[in-house]
Amino acid sequence: MRPTEFIAALRKGQAESVYFLRGPDRFLQEECRKAVVDSIPPDARQWCLAEIEFESGKLQHALEGAEQMPMLGGHNFLLISDSEDFKQAGDEDVEALRAYLERPSPFSTVVFLATEPDRRRRFIQLLEKKAQLVELRSPDRPEAARWAQHFLQHAGVEIASELAEEIAAKFEISEDSRSAAGPSAVNVLWMRTELEKLLTARPGLKRLEPADLEVIVAFREEREIGKLLRAIGERKCSEALQTLRELLASKVAETLILWCIADLFRQALRGVASYGYRGGWSRGANPYSTPQIVPLAQKNYPREELLQAMRAVRRADLGIKSSWKDSKILLEFLVWQIVVGKAPSGEAALGDEVPVPSAES
Repeated sequence: MRPTEFIAALRKGQAESVYFLRGPDRFLQEECRKAVVDSIPPDARQWCLAEIEFESGKLQHALEGAEQMPMLGGHNFLLISDSEDFKQAGDEDVEALRAYLERPSPFSTVVFLATEPDRRRRFIQLLEKKAQLVELRSPDRPEAARWAQHFLQHAGVEIASELAEEIAAKFEISEDSRSAAGPSAVNVLWMRTELEKLLTARPGLKRLEPADLEVIVAFREEREIGKLLRAIGERKCSEALQTLRELLASKVAETLILWCIADLFRQALRGVASYGYRGGWSRGANPYSTPQIVPLAQKNYPREELLQAMRAVRRADLGIKSSWKDSKILLEFLVWQIVVGKAPSGEAALGDEVPVPSAES
């Protein structure tokens, strides 16, 4: 199943019992999550939506919540994710999942999310076999161009299909050979961010022309975000915080910054020291490109700290989505937490006020 089909089913109120959203495209994952939220009436979301971070040995308890009838009627949704792609799922979790898949609750839809799970594991095999599988793979250039056309049309702006494809090409990347998306795919999150800024810079625009593309500055942002990633990779805290503040002041999307930080540590954990960029990002040996920074992160962060960073990103992501705390503070705390290697046992709760120290590099 494609993400568009998943979203369409939610909009029609035809959600199935269990879904497995699998794939590395963070933008599509967020689009699917947003579709889940939008499918629930605003006054019922507090009661009918739960976002759960997977913990080994506790899946059965989490799934018990799906068995409960919604307090305000309607339908429950449980989103269960894990920064380690359920690698720590034990026999107890496998059996809890098996039992639930055999008799899923009629009151709920359970959505499991994973980036690049090990398909040899029984937990993953169960999900692939019994749950409705949704592949979250970055779209190719033609599909991304159609998305750009739809996005702009929704904003009241016309664009020729050839120009939409040219824009998509600026955000085309080359993925590693294990990706089902093939040799080229488009980072739609980055493309959407640039299109939103273009619309802001050209108020009243009715038709997008080639001259308007001068506003799109993908390479400049790649370099500036790359400076942040490099400072994080080199564990230079004060430099990383200063660069982050400059990015936020220039209105770079917070979700894009978070995605790039997560991508750096995801690639470091996978042991991928290089992967080529194409289209607008083909910059050769650019010291600010993620492929050049991955080896720094692998050198300067033990594996446990790489995993710890991914968990911290996940918590920051949930905090930003909740909208009850200044997202800039959460991002600053995240960067500080990653660079200084803050141990999980000493972390403050997300609801607490946490001053970001001005640590020296």
